[in-house]
Amino acid sequence: MRTATKLIAWITGAVLLVIVGAGGALLLFFDPNDYKPEIIALVQERTGRELSIPGRISLSVFPWLGIKLGEARLSNAPGFGDQPFAALQSAQLRVKLLPLLRKQVEVDTVSLHGLVLRLGKDKSGKANWDDLTAKGQDKKRESPLAQLSALAVGGVDVRDTSIIWEDKASGASYTVNRLTLRTGALADKKPFDITLEFGLESGPLRSRVALDGEGRIDLAAARYQLMGALLNIELAREKERLAGLSAKLDAALPEQTLTLSDIKLAGYGLTASGSLKGEKLLDTPSFTGALKVAEFSPRELMNTLGIKPPRTANGSTLNRAALETHIAATAQRVSLNKLALRMDDVSANGNITISNFGNPKTSFKLALNEIDLDRYLPPPAKDDDKPATPASAAAAGAALFPAETLRKLNLNGELRLAGLKAKNLRLSDVVVTPSAGDGDIRIPMSAKLYEGSYSGATRLDVRGKTPLLTLDESLQGVQAGPLLKDLFGKERITGKAMMNAKLTLRGATTAEMKQTLSGSAAFSFTDGAVKGVNIARLLRDAQAILKGGAATAAAGDEPNQTDFSELNGTLTLVNGVARNEDLSAKSPLLRVTGRGSADLVNERMDYLVNATVVATLEGLGGRGLEQLKGLTVPIRISGPFASLSYRPDVEAVVKGRAQEKLDEKKQELKQKLQEKLRDLFQ
Repeated sequence: MRTATKLIAWITGAVLLVIVGAGGALLLFFDPNDYKPEIIALVQERTGRELSIPGRISLSVFPWLGIKLGEARLSNAPGFGDQPFAALQSAQLRVKLLPLLRKQVEVDTVSLHGLVLRLGKDKSGKANWDDLTAKGQDKKRESPLAQLSALAVGGVDVRDTSIIWEDKASGASYTVNRLTLRTGALADKKPFDITLEFGLESGPLRSRVALDGEGRIDLAAARYQLMGALLNIELAREKERLAGLSAKLDAALPEQTLTLSDIKLAGYGLTASGSLKGEKLLDTPSFTGALKVAEFSPRELMNTLGIKPPRTANGSTLNRAALETHIAATAQRVSLNKLALRMDDVSANGNITISNFGNPKTSFKLALNEIDLDRYLPPPAKDDDKPATPASAAAAGAALFPAETLRKLNLNGELRLAGLKAKNLRLSDVVVTPSAGDGDIRIPMSAKLYEGSYSGATRLDVRGKTPLLTLDESLQGVQAGPLLKDLFGKERITGKAMMNAKLTLRGATTAEMKQTLSGSAAFSFTDGAVKGVNIARLLRDAQAILKGGAATAAAGDEPNQTDFSELNGTLTLVNGVARNEDLSAKSPLLRVTGRGSADLVNERMDYLVNATVVATLEGLGGRGLEQLKGLTVPIRISGPFASLSYRPDVEAVVKGRAQEKLDEKKQELKQKLQEKLRDLFQ
C-alpha cells in the first residue's frame, strides 16, 4: 500500500514537473507579441475590421493559465465614423490549470479596465455590429457552463467603462459612462456581493445609477439571481438635481423576473411610493405594480417644469392633488387600474389605458363626484361687456379647432359626473361617452338639469380641409326660467320647455361657424311667461293712440311680462340666420302668432308678433281692452339683441279698423238696396 502511494506521488510530481517545465519553456521560447501581425491579419480577414494592439500581451501557464492584454482598438463598421467600435486599456483572465482536468473552473478575478464601446444604427436601421454577429447559430445551444461540475471565480473587476449609443434613424443618443462592476468570489450555489455604478446621459439630462446587493449562480439549473439589492437613481439636468429614486431589487434568470419593492421617488415637488414586478423580461415583458403619489401642488409642479400655470377664476384651485393607482404595462400598452385621483375638492375613480404607443389610443372609464368648472376657467376679462370687433372675434377663435392635433386623437371612454357647473349652468347625473379616431370625434352626452333632462350627440369631423361640427340635441321638461337666469343672468322666458335641434357648423373659428350655422329646431313651452314685454300694455297703448291719446305709463304693480299657457314654434337656420314662420302662443287673454328672423352673425332681430285679444278678464292684464276684443294688433320687435325695441304697429290697426268700417257700410248699403228692390216689385 505504501509502495502504491509513493508511486502515485512520484507520478503526480513528474506530471507537475513536466507541466511546469513545459510552461517555463513556453514562456521562454514563445512571445505572443511576435504574433500580433498574424492576429491583426486574421481579424481583418474574418471581419473586415482593423485591429490595433499597441499594448503588450502577456501569458501565464502555471498554476494559472491566463492572458493579460494591454491597450487595444477595433475599428468601426464602414459608414459609422472614424472613432473605434471598441477600445480598452487593459484586460486580464486567468484560470487555474489543474482543476480543469476535473471539469472544474477556478478563475482569478476577471478584470476589464477602460473599455469604450460605440454602438449605433444608421438611417436605414443597420447596426454597426451586424457584420460581427455569427449567422446560422443555434440559439438554443446549451451554455458551456452547464457542462462544468464546478465554477469558482475570484471576482469581477470592471472599471471606467463607457458605452455610447446613437440611432440616426430616430435621433436617440445615450451615453453610459464611468461604469464600475465589482463582485466578490463567485462559486456555485453560494451568494456573492455585487456592486454596480454608472452614469447615463441623454441631451441635458444626467443620471447616476448605483446598485449594491447579493448574487447567486446555480450551474446545474442555469439559474442566476440578484437578491435584495439596493437600487438608487439620481436624475439631474446638468448640475441641477431633479429627482431621486430608491428601491429594493430582486431579479432571476431563466425565470426572467424582476421585482422592485419599497420604491421611494422624490423630485419636482413630488413624493411617491410603490412597487413593480416584471415577468418574461427577455421574451414578452410585462409589468404590474402600485403607485401612490402624496399630496402636492399642481401649480408648484408646473412652475418647476417651466410651465406657466393657467389663470383661473378662483385662485385657490390647482393647489392640492393626490393620486393612487395599480399599474399594468407591456411593450404595447399601459393601464392605470383602480385609479383614485383627487384635485382640490374633486375626486375621480376608474381606469385609464393607453395602447399602441406609435399611434396612441386612449380608453378610460372615470367617475367624478362634483366639479365646478367655472372655478378653473379663466377670469372674465375687464372688457367683456364691450362689443367685440370682427378682428378681435376672429383672433379669439383663430385656434378653435386645431385640426392636425385632433386628427391624431384616438380615444374611447366614459365619464360620469355626479354634478357639474359650467358657465353657471348646473347639471347632475352627467354621462359623457366620447370616441375619436381618424379625425372623426363623437361626444354623446346625457344629464339632468332644472327638473328636466338633456340628451345630445355632438360630432366633430376634421377629416376634410374645413372642420364640420354637427349637433343633435334635445331638452325635455326643463324649467326655462332658472336655466336662462343661470346661463344669461336673466329669465327671458319661463315655463316648462321641450326643445330639439339639429344643426351643422363649418369652420375653424367662431366667426366662421356663426356664418355657416344651418339646420332646424323646434321648441315648446307650457305654463310660462315671456319676460321684458307686456303685450297687454302694448295693446292698451295702441288703443289709447287710436282714440287720439298718448301711450299709458307702466303700472307700478303690473309685471313686465306676457303670460301664456302654451308657446311653440320651429326654426330654420341658414348661414347664421334663423327664421321662424309659425310662432304660436295662447293664454286666457291673448292669442299670439309671429314670424320673422334673427341674424346671429350681426346679432340683430326683425320680428313681427300679431296679438289678438280674446278676453278682457280682470287680473289677467285685460282690463280696459273691451274695444280691442277680437282685433289683431301687430307688434314689431327689432334692433340689436342687447337693446331690442317693442313697438305696436298702430298704422296697421287703423287701416284694419277703417277697412272694417267700410265693409260694415257696404253691407248696410247692400241691405238697404235689397229692401228697396223688394218694395219696388211688390
